[in-house]
Amino acid sequence: MKLAAFLAGALLGGLAVGSVPMLLPRAEAPAAAQSAAPTSAPTTAAESPIVAAVDAVLPAVVTVVNKGNSNVEIGSGSGVVIDKDLGYVVTNSHVIEQTRSTDPVRFVDVILSDGSRRSASIVGNDPANDVAVLKVEGGFTAEAVLADSGAVPLGAQVVAIGSPGIQVSRVARAAVLQNTVTLGIVSGLGRQLPRADLRNGGTLTDLVQTDAAINPGNSGGPLVWVATKQVVGLNTLVVRGSGEEGLGFAVSSTRVKEIAKRLISRGSSR
Repeated sequence: MKLAAFLAGALLGGLAVGSVPMLLPRAEAPAAAQSAAPTSAPTTAAESPIVAAVDAVLPAVVTVVNKGNSNVEIGSGSGVVIDKDLGYVVTNSHVIEQTRSTDPVRFVDVILSDGSRRSASIVGNDPANDVAVLKVEGGFTAEAVLADSGAVPLGAQVVAIGSPGIQVSRVARAAVLQNTVTLGIVSGLGRQLPRADLRNGGTLTDLVQTDAAINPGNSGGPLVWVATKQVVGLNTLVVRGSGEEGLGFAVSSTRVKEIAKRLISRGSSR
């Protein structure tokens, strides 16, 4: 069966509701393990490279709120600041598009990691690569570094950071799931998959595959290489189907850098 058959609902902008969590049965620990004294786990950036990587990038992660053309909130995703002084944020194109169209909406807000909210303008949008650039006047206090994704090896440890919002009323959306972090490895490089959201028949290329959990609302959030504390991709889609697990994909940071540079310089990636 073709992989594309499993891509129903794959693009991640907006938060799905109604999911039922499944608790796994708890295995009985061996008697020796039950009696053993617990060991302390690393809990600070100085003790854990994972914590250090999250600490380095998390302040640059934002919630991106799609407010449509009528200034009413209709969806949300994530984004990451790439230039704190000029106020540039990268996210997925599908996070800021109109319903059933690849055209960008008129109104977008961003919610910072400290909970503050600011208006953003759309600098440019590239649906073919699922990359968009936003600009927030006044800049930010933190930014993330886009790495050379070609340098990340298979098996490298990565964390996916997302900052989705959930709709709490007809016109209000809260970022109650801000700053969600999941852990995994780089499972593949240079992957190609169709953009299966009925708005564009194109194929996304140069994707980084990971088994880090990527959930609705993670779209546009960074996939961070733990060893370097740098971003190697923008989380964009997952494969879900009959038994498939751990198939998440991110637009490579190398591709994101190329597209963002063109969008900033001339508003178009062509």
